[in-house]
Amino acid sequence: MVKRNMKKFLSVLCIGICLLGLTACEPVKPVAPEDADMVREISEVLTNYILPEDPQAYSGLSMNIGTNVEGLDTFEAEGAEFAEYIFGRIGMQVEGNGFLSGVDSWKKAVAEAGQLVSTGEGTVKYGSKGDTLIVDVPARFENRNAEIEFVYKDDLSKTLTSFAVNIDYSFGEKMEKAGLNTLLGMGTVFIVLILLSLLIGSFGFINKAQSAAEKKKLAGAEQTAAPVQSEPAAPAVQTSSDDDEIAAVIAAAIAAYQAEGGISSAESGGYYVRSIRRRTNNKWNRN
Repeated sequence: MVKRNMKKFLSVLCIGICLLGLTACEPVKPVAPEDADMVREISEVLTNYILPEDPQAYSGLSMNIGTNVEGLDTFEAEGAEFAEYIFGRIGMQVEGNGFLSGVDSWKKAVAEAGQLVSTGEGTVKYGSKGDTLIVDVPARFENRNAEIEFVYKDDLSKTLTSFAVNIDYSFGEKMEKAGLNTLLGMGTVFIVLILLSLLIGSFGFINKAQSAAEKKKLAGAEQTAAPVQSEPAAPAVQTSSDDDEIAAVIAAAIAAYQAEGGISSAESGGYYVRSIRRRTNNKWNRN
């Protein structure tokens, strides 16, 4: 059973490798000679006259379009639509925003590598999706070598969409930049983690401070509250006076009973109520 599964796995793996090999062996789409010559010529005009800000080229450009263009700063000051209009007047189609981003890349390269000294013949190839043409122009600056990459749409007018200057760094310089980028990224992550840990740790102190403030507030409220007045004690029951009153009532009732029956005090034996005593085992209370 294990051998069968192993054979199936190896078969699937071989099929996948074969498919990848077929895709990798796909022939590169050739560029038509007239298209290659057209985009190569536009790239040479840009690298030799427009980007180096050749005064003669800019004077001729200003005369042809009737607008004074002094250099790349004019395009950046006027914006993308101005760049599209200017190049459209001389028969070149460009995307304004892509051209301005390329100008920014060119200025950074000049600041680092110096002025352009010479350029070589550009190579033309299709982009990865097959709908763009890429022209790589080798260039030599005062301090470094570089490659200027122009990207064009594969349309009738071969519209320039973007370009950039890729400076040729040595292996050591590339590793140094990669290390700096790694340190910067990891340092940022660690700093954020430390700040988060400090923030989470401060929650305990915040809770303690809130609890202390609430206790202090409650203590102050208890001190400022008015004292509660106790209810007056009920007066003590005077059992003796109550008994006297009860005795007087009973004596009066007996006297009234004797008077109604015509019995005098002498006949009744001189009955008087002297005292009254409460009994705890009163049978009447049982009912």
